[in-house]
Amino acid sequence: METAMHRTPPGRDIQLLGGLFLIVGLLDLILIAVYPDYALRIFGTRLEGVLGFMVKLQSPALHLAIGYGFLFLRPWAWGLSLAYAGFGIASEAMNQTAWGLHPLRAAFMAATVVFACYLVWRREVFAGPEAAPSPHGRARREVPRP
Repeated sequence: METAMHRTPPGRDIQLLGGLFLIVGLLDLILIAVYPDYALRIFGTRLEGVLGFMVKLQSPALHLAIGYGFLFLRPWAWGLSLAYAGFGIASEAMNQTAWGLHPLRAAFMAATVVFACYLVWRREVFAGPEAAPSPHGRARREVPRP
């Protein structure tokens, strides 16, 4: 028997994922600070120097943005997270082609596909009337169907 006091709010799973994205974003920033010379592999190339450092900052910036969006169930976070998942899969596929198969990175690609499928399945959380109210008082817009 479920009571109102024990009912889990809709989208709690997405909000928890948002918290994880915030943690990952902070860890990304720490790793960039500790290892500033690490050359990120992106789309089959290694970017070094100032350009490489600037490109590395996209990872924590996007993780933090997605984390915030998931935490407050923002419709834009759904699209941003799927776009970032597609970007990650495409980049890693090119890295695997250029640098050789790496089992851990292949597992990352598979996990990202599963995560994207889960987000597509949970799409209504970002657009439904039961989504969390905006802290800014603005009206929520529905995510358009593909």
